[in-house]
Amino acid sequence: MTPARLKLQFALIGVLSLILFTSASFAQRVEPTAENIGKGETIFKKHCQACHGATGMGDGPAGKRMNPKPYNFRDKEKMAGHTDEQLLKAITKGEGPMPPFERKLRENERWMVLHYIRSLSK
Repeated sequence: MTPARLKLQFALIGVLSLILFTSASFAQRVEPTAENIGKGETIFKKHCQACHGATGMGDGPAGKRMNPKPYNFRDKEKMAGHTDEQLLKAITKGEGPMPPFERKLRENERWMVLHYIRSLSK
């Protein structure tokens, strides 16, 4: 096999892997139904409320010691400035003092939390 052909095969494998990864990621997305938002609220209360507060304003007891302060999900202007993908990445990988939830919550649960926090700014 020639080096050029080998490079082409590796490139094709890379492209196919990217396509499969991307489609698998979106396959887990859940719709913002009332049921999913309710489930997101339950998950939020268990995993997020200590820092972000009961109403999502970033005023939870654990959040008071943090710098920067936890995000205020009730701020309509700031929330409108973030895409779902940006918020999901922050929930998944963590951001600043916020820990990652990639191993604590399944992807569909992270989407439910995202839909719940979006509902707080409406």
